[in-house]
Amino acid sequence: MTDSELFKTLEKWHETKEKLSILEERLSKYKAQVAKEMNKRSVDKLSAGNFTVSRKRSTRTYLSKESVPESIWKEYATKCSFDVFTLVRK
Repeated sequence: MTDSELFKTLEKWHETKEKLSILEERLSKYKAQVAKEMNKRSVDKLSAGNFTVSRKRSTRTYLSKESVPESIWKEYATKCSFDVFTLVRK
């Protein structure tokens, strides 16, 4: 790969990252709108037209369990909960 080809590749990569960032912002906005409606209706599943979206709560724990004694793991492991949305076209 020449320097010119490398530059073009890196430039395209950068442009794609910027586009992805914009799309991720939009996606977050749509998820927030759907979550708000789910909360309003007190449901975890919505359908409209030929789409269905469902939400489930997921929890993750951060810390490498193998690298610490069990007592430390139990005392200091941090859990993070977040919503997971699944959109399905019928």
